Amino acid sequence: MHKNLLAAGGLILLAALLGCGGQKVPVEASFEKAPLVMSEGTSAPVLPEQTSTQAPAATAAPAPEETEAPAPEWEGTCRSIVEALPYTADLDMDGTAEVVDLRAVPGEDGYPRWAIVLTKGGAETLFQTDIPNDTDYGLWVGDLDEDGQNELFFHGDMASYDYLIYAFRCDLTPIPFAPDERAERWGGSESAYVYDGFIAGFEDDHLVVDGIVDMLGTHVGVRNFSIDEEGVIGPVSTVWAFIYEDYDDPELDRALTVKRELTAYRAGVRKDPGEPFTLSPGEKIYPLASDGFSRMWFETESGRQGVLLLTPDQESMWLIDGVPEADCFETLPYAG
Repeated sequence: MHKNLLAAGGLILLAALLGCGGQKVPVEASFEKAPLVMSEGTSAPVLPEQTSTQAPAATAAPAPEETEAPAPEWEGTCRSIVEALPYTADLDMDGTAEVVDLRAVPGEDGYPRWAIVLTKGGAETLFQTDIPNDTDYGLWVGDLDEDGQNELFFHGDMASYDYLIYAFRCDLTPIPFAPDERAERWGGSESAYVYDGFIAGFEDDHLVVDGIVDMLGTHVGVRNFSIDEEGVIGPVSTVWAFIYEDYDDPELDRALTVKRELTAYRAGVRKDPGEPFTLSPGEKIYPLASDGFSRMWFETESGRQGVLLLTPDQESMWLIDGVPEADCFETLPYAG
């Protein structure tokens, strides 16, 4: 699991959790003068187990009336429904409303975790998540693929800002995510039905995800996602654009001081490496973005933009020019 985030990163995460109403950071924003100081295939895998049963008469939730469903109450492409639970709406637009709710259900270890419950016509479908019921969470509805039916999106904190995202069709069928490069770099694999990060909201018909990149320190980045023609949620943006605030606050300084000569390449954010150049000892760089897998874009104090090529290493996290990252910089601001 990830280490604890720095206090500044935590503030950003908490602010992002305000959802659709909060201010969003455009992923494709220009980085010409970016703030530099912080705050397996395409075949569908097997679905996780879920249950669909007729609720017992003694405990059955009242069935929605078989009448014309109320018009959706949200504006735009998403709505946070945490404060409106149990939430009633015609998610699949068939004229009959569904009821969405959360329920604490004991896991295999007996510890209660959130389950998403969908009720329609007296039939109840339940999907249990791995999110403890005493940590932070969020729940949204939105039509991400613009097919006229609304999806459900849930995120929650496993522990210490280790957020996971779940996505569902309007019948609570899980939607898979494309493989996460951040997990693949170590040869590991995450479940296809969870994604490491949390939802900041929706913007321009995209799901806006904040995620952590542990590369030359711990950085919080933002990236846009959509549902492709195969029904898989994957990134639209090519990089995690790091979230920085308050350029002049020394408490949030994320500059990295070079300790030895390093080879970098001329490139702006989202551009391929160009001609090589040298970073000298004592020079400061400010991370701007990363693909989470092999590249870190940066800007120097003098305003030069470039990219460092990194190789994952089990012992030292990352190598630059074959040298452990800890030997390349004075300090590396990893969280925890």
